[in-house]
Amino acid sequence: MKNPSSDGRRLWLAMRFLSLLPLSVTTGLGAFLAGLITWLPLRYASAYRVVLINLLATHPQMSYAEACRIGRQSMKELGRTLTEFTHVWNRPVQETLGRISMIEGEQAFLEATASERPVLLLSLHQGSWEISNLYLGDKGNILVMYQPHPATLMDAVVKAARERTGSRLIPTNAQGVKAALGALQKGGTLAILADHNPGNRSNPFVPFFGYRVPTPALIDKFIQRYRPHVFVVSCFRGEGGVKDIRLRFEPAPEIEQAGDTEAVLTAMNAGLQRCIDRNLTQYQWTYKRFKWTHSGRRTWYRQSYPLLKRARRGESRESLGLLPGPEDSPS
Repeated sequence: MKNPSSDGRRLWLAMRFLSLLPLSVTTGLGAFLAGLITWLPLRYASAYRVVLINLLATHPQMSYAEACRIGRQSMKELGRTLTEFTHVWNRPVQETLGRISMIEGEQAFLEATASERPVLLLSLHQGSWEISNLYLGDKGNILVMYQPHPATLMDAVVKAARERTGSRLIPTNAQGVKAALGALQKGGTLAILADHNPGNRSNPFVPFFGYRVPTPALIDKFIQRYRPHVFVVSCFRGEGGVKDIRLRFEPAPEIEQAGDTEAVLTAMNAGLQRCIDRNLTQYQWTYKRFKWTHSGRRTWYRQSYPLLKRARRGESRESLGLLPGPEDSPS
């Protein structure tokens, strides 16, 4: 068995090397290598298969050829994102923040943080989302919930890098939840990536792109208990690429005013979906977000290779099972 600490050290050394290269070279290399995966035979391109399955399942009108075109670009963008991390975490903060060319909704966000009410920021794995951590820390004492890295060295390095501007990272465990509740009770600001599967399948299943998926009940708890200002936050690359970073803070009164858990989380997922559809190729489509249903595991990802061969031959989404089913209907 590999030593996790040695794995972490090798990864850290690779990151340090990439951070010394010009940003355009580093992210260009990432895009090139990720793009190569899409030209492998589908049998050997598991990550690309997940991207295609997700695109076909969430966009019923999209043709197979269009899914391939968008999927290839999405893989390249993911390569840019992953290699961009090396600069975000290792280069001077002001160098990174200097790449932000536009901040939409900043005034509303700053006014909310200056009020007595707490603030809840709901973000997603899209574009240059790591840069938003540095921006938020630069604007005040903000708590950010995160999933610790399994390699201790890497976790320490990443945590320190993310906290350089003043934000404080708290883990997604009981200790972190306690800290988050305490911060909101005192009128503080909490940021959380809200688009991935929660670890516990006892969380409610709520619509996302038409499919009921497990969604963090904790977010509803934050909102119902403390009634914070809520913003959906996205950070993405504009036409100028990695040197044209754009932040968007969208006030979400529909989430704030929702009356129960289902309504809160449905409104949240709808807000995240709008962000994704605006910048489709920059979302992390490699994630198996639709793996679970109320009754168990979907077979899409395990059967992705034969499903995609059938999709390439022109079979309908219905025959492929890539449409919402009875388990996705309102309960």
